[in-house]
Amino acid sequence: MTNYEAEQAEYEALLDTPEAKAVLQWKPMPAAPVAPCFDPAWLPPVLGEMAQAVADNLSVPIDLPALVGLGVSSSCAAGVASVRLKHDWIEPAHLFLLCVMESGDGKTPAFRHMTRRLYAYQLEENRRRLVHVEQDKASVETLHAQKAAAVKKGHVEEARRIAAEIAQFPMTRMLNRFIGGDVTPERMPDIMRDNGGATAVLDDEGEIFDILCGRYSDMPNLAPFLHGHSGGKPLQVERKGGGVLVEKPSVAVLELTQPYVLNTLLANDRMLGKGFLARFLIACPAPVREYGPEPDLPAAVVRAYEEAVNRLLALPKDTLLTLSPEAAGIFMDFRDEARRRKLEDWQPAERGGYASKLPGNVARLAACLHLWEGKDAVINAATMRSAVAVARYFMGHLLHLLGTESGLTAPAKEALALMVKQGQPAQMEREIKRKLAGRKLFRANGTADAALDELEKAGYIRREQEKGTGRPVLLVRLHPDLLPKKEVVDL
Repeated sequence: MTNYEAEQAEYEALLDTPEAKAVLQWKPMPAAPVAPCFDPAWLPPVLGEMAQAVADNLSVPIDLPALVGLGVSSSCAAGVASVRLKHDWIEPAHLFLLCVMESGDGKTPAFRHMTRRLYAYQLEENRRRLVHVEQDKASVETLHAQKAAAVKKGHVEEARRIAAEIAQFPMTRMLNRFIGGDVTPERMPDIMRDNGGATAVLDDEGEIFDILCGRYSDMPNLAPFLHGHSGGKPLQVERKGGGVLVEKPSVAVLELTQPYVLNTLLANDRMLGKGFLARFLIACPAPVREYGPEPDLPAAVVRAYEEAVNRLLALPKDTLLTLSPEAAGIFMDFRDEARRRKLEDWQPAERGGYASKLPGNVARLAACLHLWEGKDAVINAATMRSAVAVARYFMGHLLHLLGTESGLTAPAKEALALMVKQGQPAQMEREIKRKLAGRKLFRANGTADAALDELEKAGYIRREQEKGTGRPVLLVRLHPDLLPKKEVVDL
């Protein structure tokens, strides 16, 4: 028997199991009424433990600190790290990330916990540079005075020599590697040039979108961000007072904002037409509804996290990551899937090219996850599977934001969100009702039953009895499309 025949026989045997038959009997899900949940198992331990600690401390969904943590590694990787997918395909390791939550849902406190070390490092470095900056300014001013004197005396060659020395002077500049969102596109090229071509916009208020939507001008220049995401083509800006050339532009973006800002962006034809919004991985985590103890952040967890951030800050220039053969296979399989599904169920997300850009973002996610480990330069299969799972999470959130209205009542949506958060394909009905009983929407008798009936009729769940030696147990089975997909390696 050939390997192919053996694999085919194993595949057919799997199809004959009760579990596989149950999956095949489900009809396509009618809509995306809830966004998928984030699985901490996708994260490297050092990031996962810090994200969980911050989530517990602030009573926020783990998605929030996890996404900020990805933004931290992305910011450190900007202009420094990239990943080779094929001989002629290299992706930069930085990301554009957008997390959407209502005001008061804990965005800013989580942002501060996860980014504190970045800003502390930048402050320490600028304190160290301050004296050198002032000394260099004095040196350049002296050279300008010497050039003016040479011009006045008619010493043309001496003036030209001094002008060349001024142009080539290795000026020490203040570090602006990590900046806020209140920066104009016109200022971005200068900041990028002064920081070796790379910078990261880290913003917990969504300020940059207000600016790019026209706060200061009718048609702001998107080029610094478009070039900065691609990380390849040089950025050259010509101005009346002189041009700016950024040879290797690289911009990472992490934005936390409110839903109304995202709605404005989705309605902006220029943002969509230019492919600006399609570069973002977007999530809208559901706020925590059940509060518990809020323990302090464990000192050991914080220390390990900050040590990992220090390693990220010390990444050597031109760090090039590669894929193991298994990881490369997983990546190429996902790329092929994305090409197919962008014409099928992912078609709503193809407006502006989001689905087309997803494979490249998977490679970037894999790099950002790998860099937290501080290991060798080879991304393994496990990390690539996690990157694909995170990409599916983002796609699920975008489809939820763009999808057709499910028509479900508020109690049905809340009940479904609870079951999705549990993450189990089969759950006991009495446990679901017990957890819903204390919620405002379910105080009236029969509300939980009505919500489950509605979900079953709509095709999101199935209710069945599991018979055993004792009393039958009522189970609720979730539609498979509502559960995280498990990536497999073809060995």
